[in-house]
Amino acid sequence: MNNIKKEGKIIIHIVRNHYQAIIVVAFAILIGVISWQLMPTGGLDMRNDILPALQHWKAPWLEGMPIFPWATLVLMPLRLITPRAATSLINFISVIITALVIRKYKGNMLFVVPIVFSPIGQPLLFNGQTDAVVLTSLLLPAGFDLLFFWKPQVLAHAFWVRFRSNFKIYLIAGTSILLISFFIWGFWPGELLDFARNHLLGGYWNMSLWPYSIPIGLILIFLSLKKTDESYGLMASPLLFPYVSAGSYIGLLIGVASKWPKLFGLVYLGWIIKKFIIG
Repeated sequence: MNNIKKEGKIIIHIVRNHYQAIIVVAFAILIGVISWQLMPTGGLDMRNDILPALQHWKAPWLEGMPIFPWATLVLMPLRLITPRAATSLINFISVIITALVIRKYKGNMLFVVPIVFSPIGQPLLFNGQTDAVVLTSLLLPAGFDLLFFWKPQVLAHAFWVRFRSNFKIYLIAGTSILLISFFIWGFWPGELLDFARNHLLGGYWNMSLWPYSIPIGLILIFLSLKKTDESYGLMASPLLFPYVSAGSYIGLLIGVASKWPKLFGLVYLGWIIKKFIIG
C-alpha cells in the first residue's frame, strides 16, 4: 500500500511539473492523426513540391522547392514513406518544435495550440510545409544549427546574436557548408534567385509586407542586438524579405506569444471574432 501511495505521489509530481509538455505531446499526436485522416493524399506542397524535389534532389528548385538545397539531404528519409505519412509526420514534428522554441523564449508552451489554429499555422498543416521544422536551428548549438537553415525569411535575423558570440564557429561551419553545397549543386544561389524572380515574387501566395515592414524589422534587429535577444531577430526575419508565404510568419507569432502573451491573446481573439462572428 505504501508503495502504491509513493508511486501515486511521483506520478502527481510529474504531471504537476510537466503538464504543459504532456499536453503538447498529446496535441502533436492529435494533429498527426487529424492530418492522416483529413489528407489521404498528403498536403499539397508535400505531395507536389517537397517529395518530388527529394526525388530530384540535385536540382530541387526545378520541382518548386526554392530552399537551400542541403534541406533535401536532411529531409531525404521522407522519400521512404507516402505523402500522407510524410505530411502527418512533418505536422507532428512542427507542433513539437514550435512548442520547444516557445519554451526556449520562456513563453507558455500551450500557446502552440492557438498558433496552430491561426491563419499562419493552418497553411503549414494543410500543405505539409517545413517552416516550423526550420526553427530546429534555434534549438541546436552554433554550427550545427546551419543544417536547418533552409529558409532565411523564417529566421535569418535571429542569427545576428549568435554570430557575435560564435563568429569563428560560423566562419568555419558556414564556409564548409557553402563549399560543399557548391560542389554538389553548383551555383545554386543564382538558380534560386531566378526561380524566385520568375515564380514566387508575383505569386498570390506571397504574403510579404515588404518594403512597408522594413522600419519595424530594423527596429527589431536593433533591439535584438542591444538586448542580446535573438527572439527579436526572429520576429524581424519575415518583415525584411520580399517573399514570405503565410507559414513563414510562424517565428513572428512565436516571438509575440512568448514576449507579449496578452497582446497575442487580444489579436487572436480579434481574429476569432472577425472570422466566426462578424464573418
